[in-house]
Amino acid sequence: MDIAHLNTSKYHEWPNRDSDHLNYLDIIKSDTTLYGQLKIFLLTCKVNELSPRTIADYEQKAGAFVAFCYSQGAKEPQDITPNHIRVFLLVLREKLKPSSVHDYYGAICRFFNWLVEEEVLEHSPFEKMRPPRVPKQVIQPFSQEDIKRMLVVIASDHNDFRAYRNRAIILTFLDTGLRLSELAGIRIHDVDFGNGIIKVMGKGRKERFVRIGKETQKAMLRYLLLRKDKQPWLWVTNIDTGEPLSSLGIQSFIRRLAKRAGITDARCSPHTFRHTFAVSCLRNGMGEFNLQCLLGHTTLQMTRRYAQSLGINDAIMAHEKASPVDNLKF
Repeated sequence: MDIAHLNTSKYHEWPNRDSDHLNYLDIIKSDTTLYGQLKIFLLTCKVNELSPRTIADYEQKAGAFVAFCYSQGAKEPQDITPNHIRVFLLVLREKLKPSSVHDYYGAICRFFNWLVEEEVLEHSPFEKMRPPRVPKQVIQPFSQEDIKRMLVVIASDHNDFRAYRNRAIILTFLDTGLRLSELAGIRIHDVDFGNGIIKVMGKGRKERFVRIGKETQKAMLRYLLLRKDKQPWLWVTNIDTGEPLSSLGIQSFIRRLAKRAGITDARCSPHTFRHTFAVSCLRNGMGEFNLQCLLGHTTLQMTRRYAQSLGINDAIMAHEKASPVDNLKF
């Protein structure tokens, strides 16, 4: 197989990538090509109300694979063999992290499983394949010193509105463990200050509730009292127009903040706050099932991944409280 062209930037492109402008008449005619089936798959995802982010992810990753297959002369679903997949993943490994390659594998596999469900294929080319391995990496949470330095940097901002808003964002991340998209999507009416509860829309459009403590509530109220706009969104860009603060805007702010605070021992991303929340809750005695509920995980196994940062010192401290001998009544 000629794979030299995959080293170009056009490698990730495929025709008509914008799923919001699909030619529905062509879909009704049921295009049997790989490209046509991908369009129908994306439409099915929309009908099933998958999140726009999930659909865009399938479009980008499965679309890149379809473009690769076309370059190899494989244009029908029946033409695809495990070798097409292996070569595609091999090329990805030259440019992407193992976790990203694994994500591509999952998206493409889901597309072909759908083709089997729709009886377009009898068997998926993934049937006897194994997903690429992802090295296990322990994510380092923010330390208390990291958090204090970030809050000091925020407090030094001469723009009061921005300082109050950013402090409220950081404390909300730390107090709830919300995903970036969940935090960015909060509306003012989702916050119940009387009970200290926030309603959020999680993955798979699953609604859940998280709690915020008194300090986080105070920070959020101080920020809201400065607002002059009438926007429904909780987080806005400035004090007057109130344009909603996007996920990208929050992500960029955190990266800049961590850099200014000189944080080097932890990855500077919104997800690190989620990890820090989980580890802190476990250290403070929260049970795994309660943590699973707050994080919005579907399985306890997903929650337990966050416990990997707990080390021997945590185990020793836990033993001080739970020692079988010390708790005997002599």
